[in-house]
Amino acid sequence: TAVLQHLDTQSLSQTERWRGLVSELIAVCYRMSNVVSPVVQSSSPEGLIPMDTDSETSASLKKILQEIQPRDTNEFFTSSRELDTHRGDDPTTHTPSVNTGREDYRVTAQMVLVCCWRSMKEVAMLLAHLCQSLPVVYADEDTRPGLITEEQVEGVGLYLRQNLLQSRHRGAFELAYVGFVCLTDMLCRSGSRVLQQLPAQWLSQVLEEVKSSDPSSTLCATRRSAGIPFYIQALLSSEPKSSSCSLLKMTMSQLIALATPSADRNTDSSTVHQVHALNILRALYRDTRLGENVIPFVADGMQAAVLGFTSPVWAVRNSSTLLFSTLITRIFGVKRGKDEQSKKNRMTGREFFTRFPALYPFLLNQLEQAAATVGSDSGRVKLHPSLFLLLLVLSRLYPSPMDGSSSPLGLAPFIPFIMRCSRSAVCRTREMAARALVPFVLVSQVASVVLSLLQELPAEPGPQVQHNQVHGTLLQVLFLLQSFQTDSHRPLPTGSGIAEALHQRMWLASRLNKCVVTRGAFLDVMMCLCGSKVSILEDAEVSALRQKVVPVLMASELVTPDSPAVPGPGTVQYLLSLAQLALSASVELPDLWQSAQQVSGLLEHLLQSPHYEVREAAAESFLRSLKEEKDDVKQKPQWLEKINVSNLTSMALHEKHPQCLAKVLQVLCVLSSSGELQWTNGGKILSQQEVLLHLLTVAQNSVHSVELLAAALTLVSQLLVEMVNSDPQAATACLTPWGKLLCLCCGEEQPAQVKIIVAKVLVTCASALMMSPCLPLGLPATVSLWRSLFALLQDEDQEVRDAASDFTCAVPAHLISTEGRGMSICPPAALDFGVALLCQLFELWGQLGAGLVVLTQWLLGEEDGSSDEEDEASSLDEEDFLFEKGDLNLWAELRLWVNLLHTHLSCLIVKLKQSKDTGAVGPDQIRHIQTRAQAKAVSSQQALDRLPALPQFSCTMEHARLTLQSHRAALALEVLESLSCSH
Repeated sequence: TAVLQHLDTQSLSQTERWRGLVSELIAVCYRMSNVVSPVVQSSSPEGLIPMDTDSETSASLKKILQEIQPRDTNEFFTSSRELDTHRGDDPTTHTPSVNTGREDYRVTAQMVLVCCWRSMKEVAMLLAHLCQSLPVVYADEDTRPGLITEEQVEGVGLYLRQNLLQSRHRGAFELAYVGFVCLTDMLCRSGSRVLQQLPAQWLSQVLEEVKSSDPSSTLCATRRSAGIPFYIQALLSSEPKSSSCSLLKMTMSQLIALATPSADRNTDSSTVHQVHALNILRALYRDTRLGENVIPFVADGMQAAVLGFTSPVWAVRNSSTLLFSTLITRIFGVKRGKDEQSKKNRMTGREFFTRFPALYPFLLNQLEQAAATVGSDSGRVKLHPSLFLLLLVLSRLYPSPMDGSSSPLGLAPFIPFIMRCSRSAVCRTREMAARALVPFVLVSQVASVVLSLLQELPAEPGPQVQHNQVHGTLLQVLFLLQSFQTDSHRPLPTGSGIAEALHQRMWLASRLNKCVVTRGAFLDVMMCLCGSKVSILEDAEVSALRQKVVPVLMASELVTPDSPAVPGPGTVQYLLSLAQLALSASVELPDLWQSAQQVSGLLEHLLQSPHYEVREAAAESFLRSLKEEKDDVKQKPQWLEKINVSNLTSMALHEKHPQCLAKVLQVLCVLSSSGELQWTNGGKILSQQEVLLHLLTVAQNSVHSVELLAAALTLVSQLLVEMVNSDPQAATACLTPWGKLLCLCCGEEQPAQVKIIVAKVLVTCASALMMSPCLPLGLPATVSLWRSLFALLQDEDQEVRDAASDFTCAVPAHLISTEGRGMSICPPAALDFGVALLCQLFELWGQLGAGLVVLTQWLLGEEDGSSDEEDEASSLDEEDFLFEKGDLNLWAELRLWVNLLHTHLSCLIVKLKQSKDTGAVGPDQIRHIQTRAQAKAVSSQQALDRLPALPQFSCTMEHARLTLQSHRAALALEVLESLSCSH
């Protein structure tokens, strides 16, 4: 295909020979397709090895697989080979595999499938290119020179049709689709009327086959109809833009008729074509090349998708779900955020129903039917299949400023039915109904609608209370108030009566209400009104509500945990609602609540709650408060006076839940930065060493919780720096495991979040622990931390490199020039600066000889302790796994790193000679390193000699690894030779 793309097919001579070559190419493509098609057209191609089941049809495939087996000996590439055509029919007489000393090459089902679908891809692309680029010999123009006949073009089209309609593997039919699009484009632009009519004929044939639902049909009814949608997409997208789109209109009309359920089509065979129609419609609505041409059919497609949910067949409901999702994206646009309730992908009701007027009576009628089935009086769950879809569509609308009662497309008729849906026994339906109501209520009507909803709530407890309806009403009130608070930026009208209505129904938040779900919903409404600095009610009304809420908090399960546990579902949500109000009163807005004495014991109860969600919410509120007041002139937050810090330290020692423990450790990190903490455990004061060892254990056991690992490492590092400055001797026992943990967290297999944490910790501790003149960690541990920092500076992730390069801002003044002090530089420059700084530190520590040995080992690649045999084994094993990336770092330039080390080693040798401290590195030690370097040089050269011809292309990665290893050994020998001369 690549050769033909560079060929000028319009000026070829020797036409007859070219025609023969084209015919032979087409025949070879057909034979290749016959070999691999049993795999890609199998009902389960992902696990199929045809050699295990059918030896006759798989003989050719087995021969091809034998030919593509990799050989890693020079003889395979240098000796001439010729296929034995006489033995081709016997699959047992293939050429024996070359004995390389390794395990025999394993042919897996994955490899078979990849070879097959990629072969189908190349066949499809080659055939399409032949038809598109070569001049055609028309039947009525024998004199015109051409290289491919009409019959051959039609045959290629029939082949691609069969491939698309019968292939089950997505890679096969997706790539065959690309070739088929090229072919259909060529047919529509062809000068032959016979060829021009082929797309319309093929389209009619496939639609008839879809309609027939013949049990003997080879069309795939699973895998989202496989290649059928792609086939029809290609035929319709090639229709000329200047035409009237008659094919598209005819196809959409027939597909919508098939997709819409009908009372006279309830058999299993009738659902097959319905599934096909839904899947094809989904593909057509998603096709951007059809553009606005499919918009007139969106309303009909939406009706088919909604009605499809009423089908008793799962396959129909599944395809309807996919179609509905596509239509939502097509109507409202691609979602531009993670928030499902985002207001970005919405439109006014007037615009929506003006563009799709047929949906107005349909949605209203469907919502009326769905709302009629909703009712909580019977106690039974009645869920209309399409109710959720209807509410989802309606929640994407919002009222237009021009919307009024006189408008024929107004949203007001929907409101009673949406409100009725709030009585559903299904909690998710009540929530969706509450969200769907918000866009239908004008901002000027929020106060009156909220008041009418509150007045529907029971004023006192009783057996007649329907809690599903109460919960749905409270959710509607909550979402209306939250929307008004977000959008209007102004208070509700004076005298709205909302505060008075809430006063009268305060029993819903107390223990008189036995339903914790409605209790939590009422508390959420109170939190919306009382939990912010600026309320939408008047100040006097808010103060009165807060005074009513405080007794409810003090009488709740937060304060009296010894009472019987609250039964039923919704307990945790209810306790979280209580906790949010309690935290607002005692931590976030204590001045506004004016009830410091009454809520003084709430915080301790929150921290001692048996539910981790409550403890986590309290710790998160503490952390948020500390961060907000960190830069404030106030000395101490008020809530810190109400609880003892020992409560937090005790939680840090005994908390079992990782997320909650992470929040507590983050709070202690902030408190530790402002002063020394006193750690207590049951009245016993713990030493700093005991605390550090415990926190190190927590960090070592939390490698799978990034948040907890970050908090533990940060706190340990802060405490270690304080301890090194105050009592260096006591810190010795903790420094070694801390350094090992940091080095472990810098590995290539670690996620980027963990390495960013380690980089920040190293930057924080660099000045005190890695650049200190007294070497508090000792030389080996300090060098390991520097090596970890250099590894992070060469990490593949940009954020990791940037975080590690910030260490340049922490270098003490006596180690850096005035010009570059406190400056952050790019990672490559930081790497060079870091190695130069380490050499300077070796001189400061009086360890030039030891530094020379360390850098030479890094130069040889021995810093990680891995041997060449292990590297070679791992590189050989990688060949057994298809698509396996492995630990591949595309950013690190190892040759540049090696050259950088060699440059600084040369400078270090000069300093060593100038100091005349030749005894720092003994001759025996030099000879030992020299022997290892020579062994590496010899082994790498021998391995390079064993590689096949042109190893840069035949085994690129192995050649690059061995070349780098040889380069390392050569530079190391050069350095050691220079050092030997000084002795």
